[in-house]
Amino acid sequence: MAFVAMIAALFADPILTKSAVYLPKGASETQTVRVIAKQPDTLTNFGDAQIHSETHIFDVQAAEITTPQTGDRLTVDGITYQVQSEPMADSERLIWTLNVVPA
Repeated sequence: MAFVAMIAALFADPILTKSAVYLPKGASETQTVRVIAKQPDTLTNFGDAQIHSETHIFDVQAAEITTPQTGDRLTVDGITYQVQSEPMADSERLIWTLNVVPA
């Protein structure tokens, strides 16, 4: 139970997290959540070439969003993103990682 409390404290930190608005696909009601933004650049091998691309990834507590799915929307800092691939849960199923693209 202590680990759950630590995760909740992490997501309550206003320095590490941002406020976001979450809209499930097909729903009309939004929900305010806290997210940790990660935007690492990635290198993808394609034959002998490497493609450099920006990514947009957000972590959100599973306690706030229980069943995210492809097509859901997340608005952070006035920019709306769409979940582009199947959300990934951590090993404890406490955090969802959402891979998104600008909508």
